[in-house]
Amino acid sequence: MKETFGLITAKNAKPPNPKPSPKDFEWPSQSDHDDKVAQKIAATLQELLPKREWKHTDLARALYGGMGPNDSPKNVGASRRWVVAEHPIPNAQTAGYIAEVLGISMARLLEPEVKFNPFPPFIRGRSDSKRFPFVAGKTASGRDKDKQRAYNEAYRARKRGDTEKRPYVRKVPLEKEAVAAVNGKANGSAWVLAPGVTPPTYKISSSEAHSGHVELDVKAVLPHQRAMAILHMLQHEAAEQAE
Repeated sequence: MKETFGLITAKNAKPPNPKPSPKDFEWPSQSDHDDKVAQKIAATLQELLPKREWKHTDLARALYGGMGPNDSPKNVGASRRWVVAEHPIPNAQTAGYIAEVLGISMARLLEPEVKFNPFPPFIRGRSDSKRFPFVAGKTASGRDKDKQRAYNEAYRARKRGDTEKRPYVRKVPLEKEAVAAVNGKANGSAWVLAPGVTPPTYKISSSEAHSGHVELDVKAVLPHQRAMAILHMLQHEAAEQAE
């Protein structure tokens, strides 16, 4: 079975080499069970792991290695415990390796720049956990169960070849669709001018000589279909003379 090793589990593991801490710095004891210390470590991990696009599982893999075809991380329980501020905290040697992996000092592990979140988003619920239980109707990762189940089934069907691929349909850009409508290739009451065509100018005024009529002066370059429509509207018959 394939197995990889981390800083702690390497065959010829070297002592941890984090960035230096202040001269008088001392790592707190595990036996103190100090909740404030555990929360500081957790908050620092919650701050720095996402910046590397890591979860606690990635930290576990870096420290302890992985196993199997997917390089599944080993000793995930320890890194999970640190991220949610559970006891015991890492001992001084392990803290040194954690700091080395993250490129910081051990003192920085106790100096978070964010507030501790008791429910970090990358921690999944567990059936045996009162603090992080599974949410009804949700998957372990927080997705809707029904939607996820439907997606998984559709994915497996595509893999099996049970579904036909949708035919490729070339989409015409919006501007070309509008031009097509102007030229009579599609229905629609709106129309647009071709690029570079000056918009029409017009002047409308009441006719002083003929009541109920107006004078309309138009100067325009129009699509042929629209021009013919205007000419059709201008067709008229002479008014019949009253007897």
